[in-house]
Amino acid sequence: MSFCRSQLFVLEHFLRMDTARPENWLSALQVLTASPRLSLKTLAPAGSGSFRARLSFLPSADLMAWGTYTRRAGTLTGTNAGATAIVMPVAGEMVFEVREGQFSCGPWTPFVLDPTENFHLTLSEEAHLFIVQLPGLSGPHHRDQLRFHQDQLAELLTNFLGETPFFRDHKHAQGCLDRFSGHLHGFIKTGYSPLAQSRNRKDIRNDRRLCNAIRLLNEELDTEISIESVASRSGLSLRNFHYLMKHYIRQSPYQYIRGRRLIKAREAIIRDYPENISIAQQASNWGFQHAGRFSRYYQQHFGEYPNETLAELDRLGRFARQVRSTAGGNTAAGEYWLTSKGTPTEASLDGDAGPARQKCLF
Repeated sequence: MSFCRSQLFVLEHFLRMDTARPENWLSALQVLTASPRLSLKTLAPAGSGSFRARLSFLPSADLMAWGTYTRRAGTLTGTNAGATAIVMPVAGEMVFEVREGQFSCGPWTPFVLDPTENFHLTLSEEAHLFIVQLPGLSGPHHRDQLRFHQDQLAELLTNFLGETPFFRDHKHAQGCLDRFSGHLHGFIKTGYSPLAQSRNRKDIRNDRRLCNAIRLLNEELDTEISIESVASRSGLSLRNFHYLMKHYIRQSPYQYIRGRRLIKAREAIIRDYPENISIAQQASNWGFQHAGRFSRYYQQHFGEYPNETLAELDRLGRFARQVRSTAGGNTAAGEYWLTSKGTPTEASLDGDAGPARQKCLF
């Protein structure tokens, strides 16, 4: 799947955690998804580097959207919350083991997890997942219901992901999420995709010159960007560049640059916390010299002030202290279990003797 996109991971605008500590990521994932139980086994093949994980979160009344990234391969065992969840790799691979069997999913192949369902999930290295929780869908068997609509479901998910790099502010992001929620709930209810009528509309991905210009803007965020130079190197006139930006994403190049720099500043604040807390320094590093103006821009873009971002990190950090390491792993090889509640097991779930392996066609 090709995207004209700027983000390095899913829902980058709404990053909640960027950590080298697996217990931080595990506890935040459990708290934010309201999962009753989660346990993590990290795997560290020779030369794979240290653990690194990110977690992004954007909620609405009827749908919770997640993005998560893990550098190391690993195994996640637990119980789903009391709502239907859809999980789709954007990069890497995953294998879900549930009561009825194993389901192997590559990029852009979604898997539906029923409410309160036990699962065993194996992730490859460099795995990026897009996760959607649907609080209103508390009944079972939605995986069976969507068995013959996998392509349409994937299309709905990827269409929303194609919008996420170009959120103009928090209000716009919430509007896009609400529209996506309506489309997804309507699709699950009727089996009809609302995108079917709009597949011939112009798409930013079809304009290679504009995509190249956006790529150059992203690469030069930490420099004094010359908009005219970016346009010229992309085969566009300055006037046409401005027109195409407004036409496709309703932002001027300058507005887009400011939004991207806000995202980079937020990422740096979260990544350095709590060892190096300096909101003003990170704002300055990304071109925001006026603290009050930065705080206002930040609130408009993310729906919260910088201090509220730090307060949420504090809250999630308190849960991480409750995570404990469990016996049974080979710590010398860098393989160990962490659990937030209960004791993990590598045995098949619910005592199944050996489920049949299937492709990710639920």
